[in-house]
Amino acid sequence: MQRLTIDLLPAEFKQAQIKSSKFYKIQSIGIAIIGIIAFLASLIIALRILQSQKVLQLQSRAQEAEQKVSSFKTSQGYLLLLKNRLSTINQYLGTSSKLAQVYNLIEKLLPPAVSISTISVSQSGAVSILATSSDGNSLDLFLTNLLSKDTNEDKVKEISMENLSRGKDGIYRLTVNIKPK
Repeated sequence: MQRLTIDLLPAEFKQAQIKSSKFYKIQSIGIAIIGIIAFLASLIIALRILQSQKVLQLQSRAQEAEQKVSSFKTSQGYLLLLKNRLSTINQYLGTSSKLAQVYNLIEKLLPPAVSISTISVSQSGAVSILATSSDGNSLDLFLTNLLSKDTNEDKVKEISMENLSRGKDGIYRLTVNIKPK
């Protein structure tokens, strides 16, 4: 069955409709493209705003971290200063100086009958002692202990006796110079 079609419209009208339908197609495609472009532009702007907010948050976090680090730097400086002071104090407490060792040695080697009248220290570190005793044997024992490397713990480099005298009261006076090692 074939249909019969009769075209009553003029050919010009038909051509105008074909042209207008092509124009409407092009126009709808253009509007769709403009809509897509507007959507993408708004999406890009929204992403840009989100990124700028994230950047601001990261910058504020970085500033907070810098402030913490700077506060830690000052704390670290104080801690280093305290550590140095403590190590200096420990150094003085832990190891005694040569002169303190010599004083301790003299105290240890000093017999009970000998008393020390004066002790002086020169700038070179030499120790001068004025000792008195009513017993000559105690002074002899003191000098023997100072001269012996076993008893002086090898802390004495040189000993020189400046004066040994006995007064009218029977008291012996001894002046000795000691150079520590």
